[in-house]
Amino acid sequence: MENYQIIPINTGEFQAAEKSNFTYQVDAGVKIIAPLTAFLVKGKDKLVLVDTGGSDEEWARRYHHPIRQSEGQQPLNALKKLGVSPEDIDFVVNTHLHWDHCFNNALFTRARIYVQQKELEYAISPLPPHYVYYESYQLGMYPQWLKSMERMVAVEGDHHLLPGIDLIFLPGHTPGFQGVLVNTAAGKCMIAGDTLPQYENWTGNPHVKHLKRIVSGIHVNLYDYYRTMNRIEELADFILPGHDLKVFDQAVYP
Repeated sequence: MENYQIIPINTGEFQAAEKSNFTYQVDAGVKIIAPLTAFLVKGKDKLVLVDTGGSDEEWARRYHHPIRQSEGQQPLNALKKLGVSPEDIDFVVNTHLHWDHCFNNALFTRARIYVQQKELEYAISPLPPHYVYYESYQLGMYPQWLKSMERMVAVEGDHHLLPGIDLIFLPGHTPGFQGVLVNTAAGKCMIAGDTLPQYENWTGNPHVKHLKRIVSGIHVNLYDYYRTMNRIEELADFILPGHDLKVFDQAVYP
């Protein structure tokens, strides 16, 4: 089976993210810098982009939380540094449809965009606490992912994308969340995104010893979430989180 390389891409950074939004009931009031991370998965002849990042600074400040985004962190510029143009991307995978993970889908005009059917359904009519995350019609907004709706492929449950790449249904953070399980030379990597936004979600916190795993503070169903944690443990040899600066300690995985 083919092995792939995974390159994390920093598309901007929340400057004062509430940590307990990432680590439920742990470190409330603590502010951290949190990257908006996309992942480029490179094979012999295919390129897969997992998530497409968030907005520019002005949009984020106006509608969400302030971010800092250098010119080099703008998604197309970040990919250009890697020798990749938007037309080179064969597939886009949206782990979910929160604004900071799918804002730039329309830039990748040749790619088919994979998302869970349950996520599409929920994104159209989420619960009120999640309106802003989805830039919902209920707020008078227009979700950016709709600009490329005609290229979206809705899948139901686990889906085999390519030899060595599988989309894994991981509900909890959102009803239709999916991780991307990638075969690498170091074993199977789960690109876990916001299901595990920080490495701490997976490794635990030494000050909260009764919790082996820590779920995100943003979630829709904790029963689903804990089943999802068990699935990741069964399937993956290592994980990559969605909002942890430590992921950039290594330029390429493995």
